[in-house]
Amino acid sequence: MSVANGAKECQRSSPMKARSHPGRRFSSLLPRSLFGRILLVCVLCVLLLLTVAGVIAASIWIEDRHPADDPEKALFPGAQRMVTRPIVQAVSRRIEEKIRRNMEAKFMETGLSLDETIAYFLDERIDLRERRFHAYRLAREGTPESIAALLKVLYAAPPADKAYIAALIGRTGNPAGKEWLKPLLSDPDEKVARAAIRGMGLLGGDDASAELGAILEDEDRSQPVRIESAIALGSIGSAASTDALVTAFSEMPSDEVTAEILNGLGKANYHRVGPVFESFIGSGQAPVEMRMVAVEALSESSADAIPYLVGVAAGHREADLRASAAWAISAHGAASYLGPGLADMTEKEPEADVRRRLYEAMLTQPGLPADRVLSAAMKEDDVAARIAGFNAIGHATRQAPGSATASAFDAEIIPELVQTASQPNSLNLRMRAVFALRRAGTPAARQALETLSRCETPQIATAARNGLRAANP
Repeated sequence: MSVANGAKECQRSSPMKARSHPGRRFSSLLPRSLFGRILLVCVLCVLLLLTVAGVIAASIWIEDRHPADDPEKALFPGAQRMVTRPIVQAVSRRIEEKIRRNMEAKFMETGLSLDETIAYFLDERIDLRERRFHAYRLAREGTPESIAALLKVLYAAPPADKAYIAALIGRTGNPAGKEWLKPLLSDPDEKVARAAIRGMGLLGGDDASAELGAILEDEDRSQPVRIESAIALGSIGSAASTDALVTAFSEMPSDEVTAEILNGLGKANYHRVGPVFESFIGSGQAPVEMRMVAVEALSESSADAIPYLVGVAAGHREADLRASAAWAISAHGAASYLGPGLADMTEKEPEADVRRRLYEAMLTQPGLPADRVLSAAMKEDDVAARIAGFNAIGHATRQAPGSATASAFDAEIIPELVQTASQPNSLNLRMRAVFALRRAGTPAARQALETLSRCETPQIATAARNGLRAANP
């Protein structure tokens, strides 16, 4: 065999020569021109951005429709708490930061340097009302010089200016501001103390919760100051602030203070405060008005409060509490699976005012059993409940414009709604009749709105015209 033939045979038999290197295969797929490679990089960047945007949009959608803190609706509670909830919280923080920056612009972008701002702020020849807004920048910057100037003016200012500056300090978000506000919490002027409390609530933190909790429990403090503390603790929304509210609630203060404590607790996640609400509402010892406040406070709680509210609306022995629960359900817009249950409750409910609230709760629900709602509404003798039922049917009609319910709405309900809106009923009832027409959005409903747009009552005519504008943007 010749040397040349042997070399060729060796090349054919060598596995290293037979296979191409993976890196070479990959490089062969890349464009050879510089322009082509730049274009490829741009395409990959766009795909990456679209992927990130898709993940963010999906996370927001999932947390809106299937919140992680709702055991009835969460798809994958553990995974959502680790993935989608942090993403949504991060997006929320970025939005809040942007809003804060926009709000700060009028305080921070004054055309003055920091030294010039300090000098202007300290110049007693100028009315304090003209220089006090610079307190925001001084508190936000937080340098030793700006803090010294801020505190010198703050503690010597008249009560109205002191309250104004205290509120600005809270809006800066600078946690050091809590130390500057502490002396004002016990100011003899109530306006100053309340402004300092609001500022502490905006700055938040466990230390602020402890200060505010002590004020809330102090029976020697005035009722408006204690109420302000309860409101501020509710706005903080932390475990420490919730605990402070629960502690103060256990001491059963006045009804006015208790109402604000309940409103504050209602903002917390239901799994933390549920036992407090369930015990208070179920005891029957407190006045029904206070228990109504407790039920309605849960309108701002997390979605896991909904099953309890449904239970109260469906079966509580007191009609006022059933009505309050139905109203609170309507405020939970994310609860979009309640239509059939609300129809069941409406059919069984003996009190007209409770039925009215149940119809109103249906306005946030997709997939209503429209035929059942139509049947129930047409049987109503109470005018307010009847019009509320017509609003629910109008909502269902828009969801299914070619349905039998839509035909019944056009033929049977529209004439009655036009008559109600035109005649001298209460203005609230007449406006609700117009809203029912606006919700339906059928051609016949728009024609009715056209008729009502010429009504002699200005509010009715305006509401009808606004409905026509919304239908024909």
